[in-house]
Amino acid sequence: MDLNAIREQFPALQQQINQQPLVYLDNAATSQKPNSVIEAVEQFYRQQNANVHRGAHQLSEQATRAFEAARTEVKGFINAASEKEIIWTRGTTEGINLIAQSYARPRLQPGDEILLTEMEHHANIVPWQIVAEQTGALIKVVPIHDNGDLNLQRFGELLSNKTRILSLTHVSNALGTINPVAGLIRQAKTAGATVIIDGAQAVSHLAIDVQRLGCDFYLFSGHKLFAPTGIGVLYGRHALLEAMPPWQGGGEMIRKVAFSGTEYNQLPFKFEAGTPNISGALGLAAAIRFLNAQDRKALAQHERALLQKAIELCSTIPGFTRIGNPTACTSILSFQLNSHHQQDVGLMLDQQGIALRTGHHCAMPLMDRLGLPGTIRASFAFYNSIEDVQRFAKALSLIARGGSFTTTESATCQAVFDSSPFGREINAQDILAKLTPLKNWNDRYREIMLLGKRLPSFTSTMKADDLRINGCESNAWLTTTQDEQGALWFAADADARIIRGLIALTLAAYNGRQPEQILTFDIEDYFNQLQLTRHLSPSRGNGLKAIIDAVKQRASTALNQTNT
Repeated sequence: MDLNAIREQFPALQQQINQQPLVYLDNAATSQKPNSVIEAVEQFYRQQNANVHRGAHQLSEQATRAFEAARTEVKGFINAASEKEIIWTRGTTEGINLIAQSYARPRLQPGDEILLTEMEHHANIVPWQIVAEQTGALIKVVPIHDNGDLNLQRFGELLSNKTRILSLTHVSNALGTINPVAGLIRQAKTAGATVIIDGAQAVSHLAIDVQRLGCDFYLFSGHKLFAPTGIGVLYGRHALLEAMPPWQGGGEMIRKVAFSGTEYNQLPFKFEAGTPNISGALGLAAAIRFLNAQDRKALAQHERALLQKAIELCSTIPGFTRIGNPTACTSILSFQLNSHHQQDVGLMLDQQGIALRTGHHCAMPLMDRLGLPGTIRASFAFYNSIEDVQRFAKALSLIARGGSFTTTESATCQAVFDSSPFGREINAQDILAKLTPLKNWNDRYREIMLLGKRLPSFTSTMKADDLRINGCESNAWLTTTQDEQGALWFAADADARIIRGLIALTLAAYNGRQPEQILTFDIEDYFNQLQLTRHLSPSRGNGLKAIIDAVKQRASTALNQTNT
């Protein structure tokens, strides 16, 4: 395995983030794309762009042949029995919804049971909750052990002759646990259940043979398999797909349409209404060809080495706690730093060009089971290097030990608020005057963090549920007082340092203003001048929006009370 040669085929890995070489460790969320995939998509739009199956011209014929050849590529990749068993979707989520509504809903009766596990992604929970509400079926949940393994004894106890559906993940996206799906499928089939396997996290790491597994349905998304976004695959056994009604109506899924009735198309087109993601399918086929050209055993061995090296290096870091230690797992390291909130760690690593994921990873029931608000997740792919792991561990160690990163513009930048504690004397104009001259984001970020330190901390009794700000991924609380002149004064706290800094910026803009001034203040322009929106992740941006919405809600309430 020539790692350098492989890495050179992924252009995104060659760039710099925050003036640092990119270390991309968010592969469980989405993978980077090799040149061959990018070129396949580009070539389609440059030379083959036409709709499939319907045109009477050569371009359409070329596109159709390539599109159906991609389906054949997928069939071979997972060893399906026929191309008719390969249904194009937008991704795993759409595929599970299709099965839930087209297969399960017409068959489930009140009292029937749907068996899930505690480690499922939201996409393999919510569609089944919807179907359960529609049919009166019951959802049963298989628990996990503390190390992240599925509780196989409880699985056997919960599986019964009432179980109609077993839907579980092949690999946990939050912990990396590899479930022993072959054995679970055999048990479930013996009990008469239909088995759906969410393979979104598995296909990029494991060889998949759906016939050997014996599952009824298997699903995955292209974007986690080094292919484009917006393309996915639903594999279903031919007999089941044949018996299922269409899920969506429109072009292509019909044979004949009349107001007196419609005849549906044959498989697989019955489930592919409308113009499909043609370029995505071609990109997925290119990604499969790329993988098949590699020694996948060597790739898997390299990924295991990356995970073991990361565990080895991180285990010596003060306050590092690995979350889960599954018996069998893919290259996912989920952890916490006892001294830092997960959002702060993610942002500080991002400043060093290290991209990973923080939060609940769309697995909130799993986080509830673990008693955690979320985790920090580093997920490795075969194109990552040992040097990537070492940079990640070194930066994490510096964070844990309370160190600071030098900035490219000013390594000796002082806190701009050293002589003025946070309070009524600091307003939006003060902050703009101090922060906008700092052109380097690292310097500005450090000042925001220092500003957040000057927020008064709430006591435990002040952190009441009625003061909590909903919509913040971290925990945040807000209180309001109104002075004799009618001006509003806010105090707030959060358990994430970056959120405390954003709160400080927000309160500096709003404190001491009349309710109507708060409601008309152009907060977006204020943040644009601070260049915040360019550097906020969606989760932190949503948290900031939740804080602003809470402030405006208090102002609106105060204004209404004044008017009445």
